[in-house]
Amino acid sequence: MKSLLMAVAITLFAFGYSRAEDTITVTDAWVRQVPPASTITAAYMKIANNGSEDDKLVSISSTAAETAEIHHSSVDDKGVAKMEKADGVTVPAGGTAELKPGSYHVMLIGLKEPLKDGESVELVLDFENAGKVTVSAPVKGMDKQPHQDHSHHH
Repeated sequence: MKSLLMAVAITLFAFGYSRAEDTITVTDAWVRQVPPASTITAAYMKIANNGSEDDKLVSISSTAAETAEIHHSSVDDKGVAKMEKADGVTVPAGGTAELKPGSYHVMLIGLKEPLKDGESVELVLDFENAGKVTVSAPVKGMDKQPHQDHSHHH
């Protein structure tokens, strides 16, 4: 009887803490390495929603920075680039959202210490429905970051 109660307790504990991970999957997370004097950097990732209803990434926190904010970059029809704080990122049911350079991304503001290539930064993503998901994102040096096409910037 004691082992049955223990099994039930373990199952309930595991179920209670795996809901977000079952619904939301984060892949390809990484943080941009910046010069040591810089106190701001960006983080990127792909978020898949395996659930049956849309979800929304509403906030992010990290012990590596004083503040983490969701931002959106865009280029208007005149070719002017702008970046603004966003109230979140919707991840459609059965779909994905990609936080990438030139689009939605996470700004880590007030870095507590310089980030080195190969280190990892812990990010805690908070979703409207799924709750919190913790991700370990490697810091990528300039030579390891995805190449971007900057031809549209003049």
